[in-house]
Amino acid sequence: MSKLEELDSEDLELYELLQAVKAEIADCQPDRVVLLDLHTTSASGGIFAIATDDPESVRIASGLHAPVVTGMMRSIRGTTLHFFTKQNFSIPVAAAAFEAGQHEDPVSVNRTIAAIINCMRSIGAVRPEDVENRHDEILVEYSKNLPKIADLILVHSIKAGDDFEMWPGYRNFQPVVKGELLAHDRHGAIHSPADGLILMPLYQSQGGDGFFLVNPNEGLESPTVGRDF
Repeated sequence: MSKLEELDSEDLELYELLQAVKAEIADCQPDRVVLLDLHTTSASGGIFAIATDDPESVRIASGLHAPVVTGMMRSIRGTTLHFFTKQNFSIPVAAAAFEAGQHEDPVSVNRTIAAIINCMRSIGAVRPEDVENRHDEILVEYSKNLPKIADLILVHSIKAGDDFEMWPGYRNFQPVVKGELLAHDRHGAIHSPADGLILMPLYQSQGGDGFFLVNPNEGLESPTVGRDF
């Protein structure tokens, strides 16, 4: 049995996607690669972008007209953004992620398209004058009253067998206060360890993180990021 045959279906899909990306790079011979990793979430609420510590990634994420969440890369592991760096490619690479909204929300498709177009404009793949204003308006409207930048302060990780269950009704960027009941697992009630804004509360069976807490960045130095086990 080959090593490929030993991979499960999800890992095999990742391998095939990476091979397709590498083949495209070999064929096109670009000067650089920009990756926009597109997602939706199980919770409703605001859209947001995730940047790496690379200034170019921050610039690209900021151009998507959505809140930019910083500090994620120091608290989660094994993501696409971790892999798409110059260490793994022979040419410059910049990557950012975009969360377009709730899985079943049909408008999430429109927001995804708008993010792709805005990303292409910000990296010079299309001319600014050729981008319709509606692509900005779609994202600006949905990001109204949300912080422009938010720092990750905590991740609540879950493991197989924890029987994690998020309390219903939470939305992305909803304020929570220290001590607020957020979820339950086999150990009992889970309360918010700090004031903040909740992000990506888990309302699906898959996932290794129950929720994230972020704080708006008012221009101060980003706080030290912790991980809640």
